[in-house]
Amino acid sequence: MMNNIFLWRFRFSKVFILLLLILTMSFVASCELTDDFKVINAEELKKMMDEKVPFLLVDNRTEYEYRDVHIPGAINISQEKFRFLDKLLPEDKAFPIVFYCRGSG
Repeated sequence: MMNNIFLWRFRFSKVFILLLLILTMSFVASCELTDDFKVINAEELKKMMDEKVPFLLVDNRTEYEYRDVHIPGAINISQEKFRFLDKLLPEDKAFPIVFYCRGSG
């Protein structure tokens, strides 16, 4: 009896993990970038700032890193605050927003 319960749980967990993986892959596949997004480098950001182009600058690092040093004019929206993103960003969806972070490498 105990072996049957263990075997059932093992099979169930394998099926559950497989379904979770399929759902995750489906979600990721549906999240493709559009032409609305553009990657810029530091020089382009500096040019935007020098030319006083209106945009929102968002520092995506931790609050500690932000307090330590950040680009003047940037606001901090760390990963922990992303659930409140809609309340923190401009209502005008056409308004340019520049995100920056520590980087991945």
